Amino acid sequence: MNFLIENARWLLATALLYFSSCFGQTFFISLFAGEIRQAFDLSHGDWGAIYSGGTLISAIAMLIFGGYVDKYKITLNIKVVIICLSLLCLSMTFIETVWLLPLIIFGLRFFGQGMLIHIPAVAIGKWYGKNKGKALSLSIMGFSIGEAIFPVIFVSLFAIIGWRNSWVIGMIILLILLPIILKLLSNERVPNSKQENISNQSGMQKKHWTRKEALNHWVFWAVIIPFLIPPIFSTAFFFNMVHLTEIKKWSLISFTALFPFYTSMSILTTLSSGWILDKFGVEKILPFYLLPMSLGLLIFSYGDTYLHAMIGLAFLGMTQGLAMTIGGTFWPTYYGTKNLGSVRSLSTSTMVFGTSLGPAFVGLLLDFGHNYNYILLGMCIMAIISSMSLAITMMHAPKLLSENPKKGA
Repeated sequence: MNFLIENARWLLATALLYFSSCFGQTFFISLFAGEIRQAFDLSHGDWGAIYSGGTLISAIAMLIFGGYVDKYKITLNIKVVIICLSLLCLSMTFIETVWLLPLIIFGLRFFGQGMLIHIPAVAIGKWYGKNKGKALSLSIMGFSIGEAIFPVIFVSLFAIIGWRNSWVIGMIILLILLPIILKLLSNERVPNSKQENISNQSGMQKKHWTRKEALNHWVFWAVIIPFLIPPIFSTAFFFNMVHLTEIKKWSLISFTALFPFYTSMSILTTLSSGWILDKFGVEKILPFYLLPMSLGLLIFSYGDTYLHAMIGLAFLGMTQGLAMTIGGTFWPTYYGTKNLGSVRSLSTSTMVFGTSLGPAFVGLLLDFGHNYNYILLGMCIMAIISSMSLAITMMHAPKLLSENPKKGA
């Protein structure tokens, strides 16, 4: 409780940043999928290709601009990102030509899903030492709240003001939040103890890794590939939730009304995992975090009732909650904090790249007539295999934390 009180202003600011990222997240944009496809006469594959293309370019942009968090003040980064995202929300109201759609999707994904997840994660990694798991778990509540309330609110708004005008509400929310966030961060947090001192937060081989060094080391590749599973599969799942409701014969508003089960489980897992990660270490939890997702995908593959949907969403929420804290804890623990923005931008851009694969690949499979239930089953199997891979990696990687730097490294 003392931690929460002493750090309230910074935790609230980062929580609001995570909340603001929702307008560029797949779960939000996919709410408009049916209307967008109808407005521009797009097939599943067409819409998936446009979405994936815009997301792929945003992943490349993250590699270029992700390191700016190390170079410029956090408040400057936030101003630019939120203003740009609000303008992109407004542009969705007026877009009439399909060739502009990939550009807008790129912007929503880059500024929303990319930068507004990257900025608070890097800030927390630099501000906190032993308590970064705790800080992340509390801050990510902003994202979880957005996931819980936005689907029902915006699906309901469609019927009142239409899908295009609903984007104006997003713009207004962002512009209201911006001055609040800037006020909260008017005094940026400084690590205030020896345990939180940035110089003490070195990574493997007791050093601060550069981006080039990380790319040349086996641990990065052994971890980053399984790390792609949640963004690829979650994006594909929520991107195609309109299609899911059609084949299961569920109503969209009834299905989105179940999202609080997903969010509540995500919140519970996020809060508990933050404390567990700080106590036991990320290496103890990492091999298991994909297993709830695999179970959730299995349930959606075979289940066709709202009870199945509720349980399936709860399991997906567990992995979502774990993924948010695990990623934010793993990178500073294993690679240090001096170049955290640059190194973590590799992870963020790879995550964004992963989210570009899901919609395109699944959309193509659907266009070729493949059964969506079997696609979900295939995702389940791949998640289990990735879990086994992480277990093997975490049998060896933790030993590097206590090693001294190698000569010439």
